[in-house]
Amino acid sequence: MKTTDLVKTATKFIELHTDQSYQESKIEAEEIFMHVLGMSKPKMYSNSSISMTEDEEKQISYILNKRKNDKPLSYILKNHLFYKHNFYVDEGVLIPRSETESIIDQILVKGDELYKENNRCSFLDAGCGSGCVGITIAIERPKWNVVLSDISMEAIIISKKNSQLLNQNNIKLVCGDWLKPFRANSFDFIFSNPPYISISDHRVDKSVLHNEPSSAIFSGIDGLDDIKEIIKSSKKILSDRGMLFMENGINQTNKISHLLESNEFTDISIHLDYNNHNRFTSSRKK
Repeated sequence: MKTTDLVKTATKFIELHTDQSYQESKIEAEEIFMHVLGMSKPKMYSNSSISMTEDEEKQISYILNKRKNDKPLSYILKNHLFYKHNFYVDEGVLIPRSETESIIDQILVKGDELYKENNRCSFLDAGCGSGCVGITIAIERPKWNVVLSDISMEAIIISKKNSQLLNQNNIKLVCGDWLKPFRANSFDFIFSNPPYISISDHRVDKSVLHNEPSSAIFSGIDGLDDIKEIIKSSKKILSDRGMLFMENGINQTNKISHLLESNEFTDISIHLDYNNHNRFTSSRKK
């Protein structure tokens, strides 16, 4: 059967049974075929037709039926592409978002500034989940000292698995509640993508609600419980003029800026995601 026809059929199936657009569904369909056939996208399309084994046909049918039941593709494939690398993911951690991926380059720019000032950069990914941010930073900046922490031992195990898969040795893993395990002045740069959705927010996609860990999504009545804890603790844990960089909800910017100011943080900046939403806030310890 023609390659384009196979992908088109799978795309229409995904579009019909999910809330995704045709283009989003096509990206997933291509990913499914590449995963099952073990081919790159160019190689897959360079063949005018694909001859599949019975086992490969069953695999694709299985994956499509899982998607029909609203299971995220990343959990089905146990894999998610983030920045430049593939990461193992399962239901124990949040699926990495493209919004988070979009800020990696800015984190590197800010960290390079710190490295130039201090001739070092000790970096913490607090609430690391799959480890996608911290491990990516460790890959891109091997001279930095990188620590990944999470209160979930399951997340730490997955992060360790990903660090091994990507052969990263400049990483330490710590299981603990936000910044509580760390001493004063331990880090030059703290990044966190904490839970920031209000428990009363009913706009969360049903696929997210039914599949992803709620502890990585919701944070109190206003969605700011964990962010407040991180800001308060960062004052002690950061080195002088150290940087705090957080992901947040698009409507939380003003409140977070006030929280940072009241905790004596300076150089407060708002950063946009790829949709031009106020998605990140950076600041420095006074």
